[in-house]
Amino acid sequence: MPAATDLRPADRLARTARRTRWRTRVARRATARLPAPARVRARAEQTPAFRYVAAASSRHAQPLARRFRRAGALARLARTLDAGAACRARAAQARARQRRLPAPARAPAVNAAVLFWLCIALVAWAYAGYPLLAALLARRYGHAPFQNDADCEHVTVVVAAFDEEARIAARVRDILEQDYPADRLQVLVVSDGSRDGTARAAANIDDERVRVLDLPHNVGKAAALTLALHQVDTPLVAFTDVRQRFSPGALRTLCAPFADPSVGAVSGELVIAAADHGTGEGVGLYWRMEKRLRSDEARLGWLHGVSGSIHALRRALFVAIPAGTVLDDMWMPLQVLRSGHRVWMAREALAFDRASHSVDEEFQRKLRTLAGNWQLIRRLPWLANPFANPVFFAWFSHKFLRLLVPWALLVALAASAFAGGALYRTLFGLQLLAYAGALGGLVVPRIAARLPLLPAASSFVMLNFAALLSLPASLAMDPSRLWKKH
Repeated sequence: MPAATDLRPADRLARTARRTRWRTRVARRATARLPAPARVRARAEQTPAFRYVAAASSRHAQPLARRFRRAGALARLARTLDAGAACRARAAQARARQRRLPAPARAPAVNAAVLFWLCIALVAWAYAGYPLLAALLARRYGHAPFQNDADCEHVTVVVAAFDEEARIAARVRDILEQDYPADRLQVLVVSDGSRDGTARAAANIDDERVRVLDLPHNVGKAAALTLALHQVDTPLVAFTDVRQRFSPGALRTLCAPFADPSVGAVSGELVIAAADHGTGEGVGLYWRMEKRLRSDEARLGWLHGVSGSIHALRRALFVAIPAGTVLDDMWMPLQVLRSGHRVWMAREALAFDRASHSVDEEFQRKLRTLAGNWQLIRRLPWLANPFANPVFFAWFSHKFLRLLVPWALLVALAASAFAGGALYRTLFGLQLLAYAGALGGLVVPRIAARLPLLPAASSFVMLNFAALLSLPASLAMDPSRLWKKH
């Protein structure tokens, strides 16, 4: 191949043009593989001006091409740097947006605040919302059954007793002296394996209307009542304890609502004398509220508990009580409701009882009752079924939620401690102050009795502390062991 210097100028120009066309084809193929911006710059190198300069001077073609390639490399480097800067800018914007979002650490505080108000709402519904709703509905829709105290049915009054030799005779005479036709009244005393002369003292009463069932062994009140009902043949049967006394017309008033065939059980009203200890005022306030709620429930057909000291039911509706059952005064009315009958409350049928001698005695009584509620749920699982329990709404709001209230109070205290903000710190401090005052009222009841609302607060704390312990007590032992004497 001849050297470049041996060619004529025209031949050299032609060879340079061929090389330029070859480089253009190579550049076009490479350009097709480049991104869009780079492709535009590369195509600029293939313009006629560029080819004319390359063809006009072969000596400057290669340096010019190198300069173009260098410019393309610099452009690509600039694009890379621009892309890095853009990524850094986008990261900075994302960090700025993240700083504007709520901090994740505050989410638990928000959840704690919601939990606090949910627990407070549960407590408020159990002790204020539901009683208020029942009162409003009873005033608008409640009604009383037909009553006739002139035509008295035959009735047997069953008295369960354990080691009550000193009081059984006076209790039986109090029943016999009721304003009730003597030929329609009978008394059955069940001595539940008494170790003293209870059965003998009852048998010594010179009245043919009195019968005594002396059980050789202590079987518990529930089993004793079931055995006693096998001896009852009257249409109505009433129940009471040894400790109480009846008002003169209590039995007639108690049996009058049975003139309405829809009534299956009737509860009287227990009147508790004022207590000497500091929480007596609070207990009295709680009991007055409870009686008002029961009365409203009775007018609505929702009543599902009776007073164990004075209540009656139709003998045909009695369902045997399992041995060891603590709350016989809830077992019987619940079975009556399930049979389709109504439970009524005769507030004029009064039974009088003394208050507990001490805070400890009252606490043990509450603990027994509340542990019995857990036991009843275990023995009657249909209570928790809204389709099987005819008074599910009333039972759930009145009985079950009150078992959950102490747990809700503890959760509310913890939630207010973890929730952020001055409001929740203030509420946390107020709760601690209220609990400290209530505990002080329990420790020093004489001083608490002189301060307004403190006895009620002390009674509320004691009641809920018993409810708190009722679940482990019912799981750890037979709740019937919490109370033995009838």
